[in-house]
Order: sequence, then structure tokens, then C-alpha cells
Amino acid sequence: MGIRVGFALMSEEVAQLMVELGRQGVELFLSRHEAGAVGMADGFGRAAGSPAVAVIGRGPGLTNAMTALTTAARSHTPLLVLAGAPSADDPHQRDPKQLGQETLLAAAGIPHVTVTGAESAVSCLRAAHARATRGETVVLNLRMDTLAADIEGESDSEVGPPPPQVALPDRSAVSLVADLLSETWAASRPVILAGRGAFRAGARRELAELADRTGSLLGTTLMANSMFSGHPFDIGVVGTFSPPDAAELLRNADLVLAFGAALNPFTTYGGALFNKTRIAQFDSDPAAFGRFLEPDIAVLGDARQAAAALLEELATRGHQSNGYRSPAVAERIAAARTGQNFVDRSRPGAIDPRTLMRALDEVLPRERVLVVDPGHHLTFSCTYLTVPGPDHFVFPVDFGAVGSAASVALGVAIARRESTTVLAIGDGGLMMALADLQTAARYALRLVVVVSNDSGFGAEVHYLQALGLPDELARYKNPSFEQVGRALGFDAATVTTVEEVSQLRGRLDNIVGPVLLDCRVASEVRAEWIEFYYLGKR
Repeated sequence: MGIRVGFALMSEEVAQLMVELGRQGVELFLSRHEAGAVGMADGFGRAAGSPAVAVIGRGPGLTNAMTALTTAARSHTPLLVLAGAPSADDPHQRDPKQLGQETLLAAAGIPHVTVTGAESAVSCLRAAHARATRGETVVLNLRMDTLAADIEGESDSEVGPPPPQVALPDRSAVSLVADLLSETWAASRPVILAGRGAFRAGARRELAELADRTGSLLGTTLMANSMFSGHPFDIGVVGTFSPPDAAELLRNADLVLAFGAALNPFTTYGGALFNKTRIAQFDSDPAAFGRFLEPDIAVLGDARQAAAALLEELATRGHQSNGYRSPAVAERIAAARTGQNFVDRSRPGAIDPRTLMRALDEVLPRERVLVVDPGHHLTFSCTYLTVPGPDHFVFPVDFGAVGSAASVALGVAIARRESTTVLAIGDGGLMMALADLQTAARYALRLVVVVSNDSGFGAEVHYLQALGLPDELARYKNPSFEQVGRALGFDAATVTTVEEVSQLRGRLDNIVGPVLLDCRVASEVRAEWIEFYYLGKR
């Protein structure tokens, strides 16, 4: 099947399977927790673009892994999970690990197949791997009695659903968008917004050409971070991570062409960013239209093909416009990209998280892959830590699970061994994921863990404060993460000032093993998304 890397946690029913995988040349990385094994495989799949295999045990092994599994499945990570399963012949549930695994997986919306007999095991495995290769997270339930059986013959069981067909763009809808672009009253200030779907479709060149023909500004969702990096009219990430000047340009846009972008509340600032703007949404998934915002024009089709079709239509009409572009706008974009748009609120013993991330951006290796954990800190990590391109940015937020990115970062570091992987995580998320940090040390991964340590669950602290409620229950006293890191086998340091960040430059060059930075940040600084996401303010 071509799988050469696997991630596993030992359990009695899969022990022999793990040994056999090693004999077949699969390089196995052993985790400390089932969520770690699946998360590492998820990270590997995201970074490598090809499926890895995760091996976990039955019952509690599966329940332990469910958060990581759901995160991977919602992101459409190519991933094959081989899960032990209770034997079919156990009507009295004598097995203490008995669990209706199919019911659990179905409730979470995770594709799964149960091998019901040895004769169908190989064909079921091939079918599951084929689905994983096409971009699904698939669980193959391997019953204990089946794992112990001998194969005497192989049946021709079904090989799974046919490959998904790429939707050809709707030409009539494309023509309607071209009509709008041809009218100066409707499209004098156009913006092209690219999302993860556009990046996965490989649409960068077509969208840049479309922007140049229509005079559009270029922006991305967070999932397509840095897709147009270097273009003079690239306004960067759109939404809650936009600097004020860029956000003002977006509010004044009269037409947004959104390619492969969900238009979720973080991208649109709860809808307020584009509330006076016409929207043409291009997506290969019909369920995307109207999920968050209702577009004025919906174009069903692959992002790259749709952009190419629109380019062709505009070229046929001889359309060429300066649109939103001018030297003054280019200067505003450049100033927004390089300027500091905040007042530093650092204090003795704690650094402003925005100041911290700007300083770290200068000293961390340039060839890096950034993995960001969900949490309050993500605003500062995503805004001020730059990446070379979307394939160097991983944000496993699809299930919103704090702590889930830690094991994902390990898988990324294994897939991208030529680069340094940077994990940005809060102190709450770190404490949830400590077990598999030791895994990073065992395998000497090139990993830098940046802990934004505000001694609490930051989002909940600010949420309670915004409601005028006491926040003590969301705060706690942490151990020294520098000491914890060293005990686990990391090089480690504590950071409270910009000067201490600058002193790390030599230590972070050409690292050969994992590094942990316990960054004590000022908890007074509140991310803007707290106001609109929790309180509905626009």
C-alpha cells in the first residue's frame, strides 16, 4: 500500500500486528497515549500530504483517541487508523473493554469499516487505504478474533466509494461574476479571498493572475496563511488577524471573490467586515454556500478551475482594470505589514504576548513549520509569527480542542525533518499534552515549543471578565515549565523580556533536539475575538 511510517500505542490485541508492521518495513513511532498516536499521524498526513497509519487498542484505546480522531476527520487529513475491536462472540460482555465502536465513530461522523472475517481483511484494508489516500480519515476496526485467525482465501468485498469527482465550474455563474466585474459601480474595489480549498486546489497562480487582471487586492483565510506572500497587494490574513489599516481596506471593498473559503466568523469578523459588500463564493462543496454567510453569487466548482474559467471569460471580453489598486493603497498595505499597531503592555516578570511573538519571529529559524494550538494565545501566534507559505502552517482547530496540536506538531516534525517545527501553545494546552512531549525527546525531534504562560485558561479568563464575573476558577499556579522541559529531555529556558528572547538566537540555530520556552506573558492583553465570538459584539 506504500505506507512506510506509523504511529502506535501498545495494546494486547494489536501487539503482534505492530511487530509485523515493523517486519514489513514500516517505521513505527511509539507514543505515550492513544490521542498522541493519532495526533502524530494526523500531523504527518497534513505535512506530508500522504497517509500515515495509526495503531491503537480497542475500547478505552479508541475513546482516548476520539478527540484527535475527530479533529483529523473534520480536517480531511489522509489517515488510516487500525483500531483493535472487541470480538464479535461476546454476548455477555465479559470483555471489560467491550464497546460499540461503530456507534461511537458514527456519532462523531468518522468514516469506518469493521473487518468481520479473515477472508475479507485484506480487501477491507485496501479499501480503507484507498479512501485515506483520497483525503479521508478512516478507522478500520479489527476484531480480536479476526486478528487471531488465519487467512485461507480472499473474497472480493467492496473496495469503498468511487473517487470523488471534481466539480466543473458552473459557466453561467462564472459569466454572472464576469458581468459584475465589468461594471465599475459594482466592482471598483474588488478583493480576492483564498481559503484552504484554494490552496489545496493549487490555485495560487490563477488567482494572482485574476487579481492582476481585475485590480483586486489579495487576502487569505488563516488556513491559507502566506499564500500570496511577496505580492505588493497582498493584505495577508483577513479577519480578526488583520491590522487596522488592512481591515479598513476590506470594509471599503465592494466585491469579494471568495475561493475555497468558508467565510466563518473569524474571517468575516462575525459578518461585520463584509456587511456592505457583494460576495461571490466559489467552492467545490455545495454545503459551503450559506453555511456562515449567504453569497450573492454561488459558483460550484474546483477553485483553480473556476479561477481559470473566470480568467478566460474576462480575457474574451477584453476586461482589464486597475480596480482597487493604486500607489497609495500599496503604501498603506506595506505600512500595515511592517508597522507596530499596539501599545506594549509588558511589565516586570511578564512580556506582552504581541511583543513576544514579534521578537520570536526574528530569532526562530526562517525555514520553519508553525503549528498553532487552539486557545487565547492563537491570535498573537498567528498574527506575528510568519511562515514561508501555507504548507508551512498547521492549525488543527477543526474540533476546537485545546491541547490537540501538541501531538500533531510531533507528526509534522517527523514528516518535515529538514525544517524546524514550532509549536505555539498555551499553558493550559501544554498541561493536557505533557505525556507525549517526552516522545519528542526520545526521537530527538527538531521541535521548538513556545508556551504562552499566563497561568490560566486565557480565553475563559477574559470571557468571565467581560461578563463582569470572578475569574479565579480559570486561573491556576503552574510549575516551572523550564524545569519540566529539562526533566523530559528538552533544552529549555524561561522568557520574560525581549532581551531574553534576543539571547536565544544562537541556541535556536541548527537545533538537534527539542527546545521548550516558558514564556511568561501579560494576561491583561485581550485578543479581539473574545468580544465578538463570546459576546456577539461587532
